[in-house]
Amino acid sequence: MTQEEQIRLYHLMEKLNWFFHQEMHYLNREIAERTARECYPEIREFTYDILWNDLPQAVQEQLINEEETL
Repeated sequence: MTQEEQIRLYHLMEKLNWFFHQEMHYLNREIAERTARECYPEIREFTYDILWNDLPQAVQEQLINEEETL
């Protein structure tokens, strides 16, 4: 992961921490929808592109096998 990606991930985690830290945030529909719209694209990219590609092949295969057993 590049340093730029690490900084992006840090900012994403900051936003999510802010959101989940106060129950009033995720119970407020407007705040919840705004947070979802802002964060989901980053979450998806980190999960399926950046972090996935950093994993060794053996770990990727292990995770695929775990998903198949769910």
